[in-house]
Amino acid sequence: AAENKSVDLKAHPWARRLGCEVLELEADRAVVALPFRDENCNPGRSLHGGVHASLCCFAGRLAAGASTDRPVRLLDLSVVYLLPAVGVDLRAEGRVLQRGKALMFCEVRVCDPQGRTLACAFTTLAAGEQSSDSTAERIDWRGFIGGVPDAGPIGRGLGAASFMGSILEIEHAGSGRAVLRMDARPHVLGDDGSHDPGALATLLDSAGALASFSSAPGSFVRAMTPGLQMSFLGPTGGETVVALAHNLGRSGDLFANSIDLVGRSSGRLMARGLLTYRIVAKPGKRTA
Repeated sequence: AAENKSVDLKAHPWARRLGCEVLELEADRAVVALPFRDENCNPGRSLHGGVHASLCCFAGRLAAGASTDRPVRLLDLSVVYLLPAVGVDLRAEGRVLQRGKALMFCEVRVCDPQGRTLACAFTTLAAGEQSSDSTAERIDWRGFIGGVPDAGPIGRGLGAASFMGSILEIEHAGSGRAVLRMDARPHVLGDDGSHDPGALATLLDSAGALASFSSAPGSFVRAMTPGLQMSFLGPTGGETVVALAHNLGRSGDLFANSIDLVGRSSGRLMARGLLTYRIVAKPGKRTA
């Protein structure tokens, strides 16, 4: 095996904010630990889905970047959540499945101390810097809800939670639509001055959840993200990012959502994704 390389977490503020620790790094492979922290959780000590996604982004980028001196950037992310992470330490292992001249493909598995796979992800990455695309679609986020923004009871409640409240603002949640904002705070930015892809995945996951909740008012036993897919269109350049989430429909307790991440000032589309969300109602209660 190749000799382990060191990683300066000062260059990865978001990973440092979450508490990530790099255990192993060699050619085409990275192992990252995430000790349990209450501040990374939803109410109930269940790890926020965006933290899983962030861990997968970080491990995949480290594995892909271990064999090149060029910067690597994330193009696509797909995460499947198999089991909840409640009050446990995590270990993520990223491996490069295929490395080409321009593109790299990685697999990441997130496990608990018993070795159970809690989440797995596939990432597509590219080598080299990327500039903002002047031809990217522009979206008028102000007209997205067609009325006066209102976070509603569920938005105000989740916005006050320690994890979500520390990284984003919930501006609207109602009638199957949600608008969330992530400012350019130092701990969500990378060393290039743009939002960390894991932080953006956290914003997308949170927005899809809020759109689902706003489609299903009522009491529930539990809620979780089964799956997330996301494409990154370019760096944010430190511009405030707004998530526009729209519930596309539901089947029983499953909700399908589309989410666009756009620049608050420019309206430039920066990322787009889909999120499947599940809300389990209390026995005898209806969620719609």
